Amino acid sequence: MKRTVKIGLIGTGEIGRVHAEAWSRIDGTELSIAALIQPDAEKRFSEQYGAKLYPSLETLLADEAVEAVDICLPNDLHCQYALKAFEAGKHVFCEKPIALSLEEADAMIEASGRAGRFLMIGHVLRFWPEYVKAKEAIDAGEVGEPLAISARRMVSLLAGTQGDRGWRHDARRSGGAVLDMQVHDLDTFCWFFDDRPTSVYSRGLRSPDGALSHVFTHLEFPRDRQAFVEASFMMQGNPIDIFFRVLGSRRSLEYTFSPETFALHDLDTRRQSGSEASLLLYEWKKAPRALYTPRSDSFGVAMRDQLDYFVTCISSGRPPQIGTGAQARQALEIALASKLSCETAKPMTWSPRQA
Repeated sequence: MKRTVKIGLIGTGEIGRVHAEAWSRIDGTELSIAALIQPDAEKRFSEQYGAKLYPSLETLLADEAVEAVDICLPNDLHCQYALKAFEAGKHVFCEKPIALSLEEADAMIEASGRAGRFLMIGHVLRFWPEYVKAKEAIDAGEVGEPLAISARRMVSLLAGTQGDRGWRHDARRSGGAVLDMQVHDLDTFCWFFDDRPTSVYSRGLRSPDGALSHVFTHLEFPRDRQAFVEASFMMQGNPIDIFFRVLGSRRSLEYTFSPETFALHDLDTRRQSGSEASLLLYEWKKAPRALYTPRSDSFGVAMRDQLDYFVTCISSGRPPQIGTGAQARQALEIALASKLSCETAKPMTWSPRQA
């Protein structure tokens, strides 16, 4: 039986609130938060979610009863706060991307090993129901040999979800759409293909803040498999458009998520679920087969399930096998190669031995 685990939430901005909502639906957890820079807002936050409020990060980390922390801070702060948590002997769950540089990612992974504590990164698509079902179908041979994957992840993020004090408008803090948005699909491609690419070629557009905020990326994988993703923070008209297609040697898979209103971090199930299948399997001369029909918002389900998995790992003493530091580092490495490819207009390659 899963025992009660006390979690310290670090960061009470938009994604921190999403995490708090998810924690409230997970049995066997007690949530607390650290006051960082907005004491009044953090006090209201703690009252809303019934969380214990610590007057500082230091007091939270000093409490031995708090076993783990959940880092929901801007991307450039992930490493700094993860290292503090490991030094205090805490397990760490951290939002993606793991960091903004490979050096920081390595420091986090090494600190986790030294402390003997778990590190899990929130690559939430590995828990998103439609992506999980697609991976199961691929592994079961439903599509035959997976040959190509195409994807879109396009939102009005710079207009609708700017981050606390507008941090997403600072490319040095967010990494732009390449590191903060495209990284989702880069991780998914590696997961679906169970491999890593041998080359990455990207072209992109910069937003007024100077960040690469709309990016087209083509990846080549061993055995002539291909992947393509278009990722954007710059969509206009308040939309969100998420899509993937897996082309197989026998069948194809397709998922489309396009709600009428911008709701990237909104758990309003009325707009994001319904009676229609969201994941379809296509075969020549046969009617499409529904592989998944959402009964509630898939983002909310995925967020809850990934945090529940993290707590189960702590409770059982078994290290995470999903969202590991190594998986997150690989996604970051590919994203950084994509960014460099945009900047140089040249493909980035790895040797077959590295791949």
